[in-house]
Amino acid sequence: MYTKESIQSQLDALKRQYGEWTYDIPLPYDVWTRGNLQIPHTRLKRIVQVVNDLSQKQLSESRVLDLGCLDGIFSIEFAKHGASTVGVEIREANIKKAAFCKDALGLTNLEFRQDDVRNISLESYGRFDAIVCSGILYHLPAVDAIKLIYTMFEIVDRVVVIDTEVALTPIDRFAFGGNQYWGRVFREHADDATADEKSKRLRASADNPTSFWFTRPSLVNILTRAGFSSVYECFVPAHLNFGKPGLERRNRCTFVALKDDVCDLVTSPSANKLQEEWPEDSLSYDDKTTNQLPSKLLNSRPFSRFKKMLVSVNKKARRFR
Repeated sequence: MYTKESIQSQLDALKRQYGEWTYDIPLPYDVWTRGNLQIPHTRLKRIVQVVNDLSQKQLSESRVLDLGCLDGIFSIEFAKHGASTVGVEIREANIKKAAFCKDALGLTNLEFRQDDVRNISLESYGRFDAIVCSGILYHLPAVDAIKLIYTMFEIVDRVVVIDTEVALTPIDRFAFGGNQYWGRVFREHADDATADEKSKRLRASADNPTSFWFTRPSLVNILTRAGFSSVYECFVPAHLNFGKPGLERRNRCTFVALKDDVCDLVTSPSANKLQEEWPEDSLSYDDKTTNQLPSKLLNSRPFSRFKKMLVSVNKKARRFR
């Protein structure tokens, strides 16, 4: 049985051993892991609302997987709503903090596993109604990120929420499964960083020195190829900057992928086998993107076709002026 004094004592001990908490989590007796900073966690609000709105079950009847859970606030929130929740985190420091919060809050419907998200499988984790992949996809190399998306499709029954950084311009190309994807390579650690140095950087990758940030079009195309029946980007609830003025980052986005039966059309059967892909000059919030595209993309066949189409449209438009 926890008392206020024992909770505070263990909290202080964990901070001394593993450092400050990432999240400000409320514990019994009005003890908070970071002292109650009163910063609205708008990303958490967005993701919980999305799962609540789009899952085919009530949260209290759902099984939720939280990937890269850090010290556990997303997992704890879903468990507080009654969901049977599994949080996966690779770092010991985060797992110890998360497990302490779970025990202090008495959440018997919550489990934390110290594991690499690249290890998840149907055999080892089972099926889930919803998967939260927040703040982890862009910390993986391109091949691992793509494989994780395919694995999530395999083990989810309904909804996957991916909150991630995206590349605003297509700089680097990655080939996978006969398809081309674009984005940018991001440096996670110095080449000479030791294992201990990497482990202490709780918001960086666990081991890989670089990761890959996909562009919006490439990420949407990957989700489509994985088999999701529809993909959306979430704007409401808004996540701007945790209640502070301005935007946190223009390239931080929340995508929602739904898994359901594909609805074949009766009146337009030719649409049933058609699978179109978003070109790299689309889905951008930066009106200068097309001027920043690398020459190897500008000269590619898909982009050349797009430019010819624009010329044709402009010629037709001039005739009607």
